[in-house]
Amino acid sequence: MHLVNRNFLTTEEVYQDLFHKIETLVYMPGVRISENDLCETYGVSRHIVRNAITQLKAQGLITVYPQRGTYVSLIDMKLVEDILYVREAVEQEALYRVIDLSDTTELIDHLDANITEQKKIISHEITVDDFNTADTAFHRNLLNAVGKGNVLDLLKEEYVHVKRWKNFELRDEKRYEQIIRDHQGILDAIKKRSPLDGRNALHQHLDTVTNLRDVFTTANPEYFIRP
Repeated sequence: MHLVNRNFLTTEEVYQDLFHKIETLVYMPGVRISENDLCETYGVSRHIVRNAITQLKAQGLITVYPQRGTYVSLIDMKLVEDILYVREAVEQEALYRVIDLSDTTELIDHLDANITEQKKIISHEITVDDFNTADTAFHRNLLNAVGKGNVLDLLKEEYVHVKRWKNFELRDEKRYEQIIRDHQGILDAIKKRSPLDGRNALHQHLDTVTNLRDVFTTANPEYFIRP
């Protein structure tokens, strides 16, 4: 979003811009947010900034400490783990149904094309937003195949916390290739019609808290709340 120097910004526009910056780690966890600086940056009143901050606070993205200031919330690893647990339960059931379909030709074509697109994205200058869009589309294809394409939207409000964790993961460029390998493993299981291989591949792919928590939270403990 390009809001700076625009006239008459609304609370919603300021909120959306701050939300995106927190989600994509432009504002890192734990960083102090100055209302005065935001008013100057966006050219709006303190009332608009405070309303936007109130919305972000309600979503757990901002923490206000009396007498100390306003800060971007740390990434709560227990919350991320719980959300991913629900997501995996949904996708494991969808994958089981996919493998049981009589014809998976169209789905396999879509997933093959999606993985090709992911490889194109990382072969050029990596754009996190573009890669995340392709990643989301891969999983949406799985759910669409069994008529459950909108189920993950039920987690939309909470999922920003997972996205912050994932964007932190993607600061390590090796993670892009691993995610693509994970997707390929899921696709191979569908092609072989192997529920066990599919279950293992999907679990490996989505259980990132178990796989990576210690790596990142040990290196950068200042950004996380650990269970």
